Amino acid sequence: MTKTKSLIWDETFPSLLLKGEGTAAFLHGQTTADIFSRKQLEEVFLSCWLSTKGSLKALLEIRLSNNMAEIIIIGGEINSIIDGFESVIFPADKVKLEVLQPIRRIQKINNYQSWKENNPIWIGNTNLIENEINECSKVTKEELEIWKLRQGIPVFDREINGETNPYELGLGDLIKLDKGCYLGQEAISRFCRSKSLKYQLRYWEAFGETDDFDIGKKLLNTIQDSELKRKVGVITSSIKINDNFVCGLALIKNNFINQVICFSEKDESITIKKPISFVQTF
Repeated sequence: MTKTKSLIWDETFPSLLLKGEGTAAFLHGQTTADIFSRKQLEEVFLSCWLSTKGSLKALLEIRLSNNMAEIIIIGGEINSIIDGFESVIFPADKVKLEVLQPIRRIQKINNYQSWKENNPIWIGNTNLIENEINECSKVTKEELEIWKLRQGIPVFDREINGETNPYELGLGDLIKLDKGCYLGQEAISRFCRSKSLKYQLRYWEAFGETDDFDIGKKLLNTIQDSELKRKVGVITSSIKINDNFVCGLALIKNNFINQVICFSEKDESITIKKPISFVQTF
């Protein structure tokens, strides 16, 4: 029997380096991860970088070593992160920020398991681990984009838009609520107390003309007369698969997240699903 090769996500990401004896304390106060609980060095883990109002500014992957942390920017804008970090680094912090060459990252993937559950591998110039790569099938650019949409991985300037918070994007599992003070903590605490979200991220599929499903287009609850029509969400990402099949991500109002079908502004039917990696925190 021929063994089916595993699929692999192989991509290069912008990266940063924090170094100095204050690295762990600085990251603990700037991200949603409990850095001090990370006893295993060289372990790669995910975290969020937030604004003071609790909105997601970047999705980060971090690898700690002695007095140093390498950071891959999975979702976010590197210059914004540099400016944000440098604006709060003081001599007493005993940490310095450097821009690294982009880091190549590989990860085995599938269409039934959250990407957050599979460990990635960072590849340095002297550690290409070709045997690991050769045993897998690299997905095409289009296949990777579709897979990311199904997973619900947020993209800067789309789902990461300065307004959405980690709970709305299904990233609540990356927030450690009992870790102490960190950037955006007060706003996150308010979200947790109220358990009130405006939107939740959803994956969608539809048949129709691509223009009907452009980014920014409204999703409606019905095709009936205008008096009954209500906006239930807005498209944040969209990709055309073939001549008339389109899929993407949308932010759906919390009151309508259990609605399986909604409609475009031109009355095209749209199927709504929870993304594979979305974690329903509350």
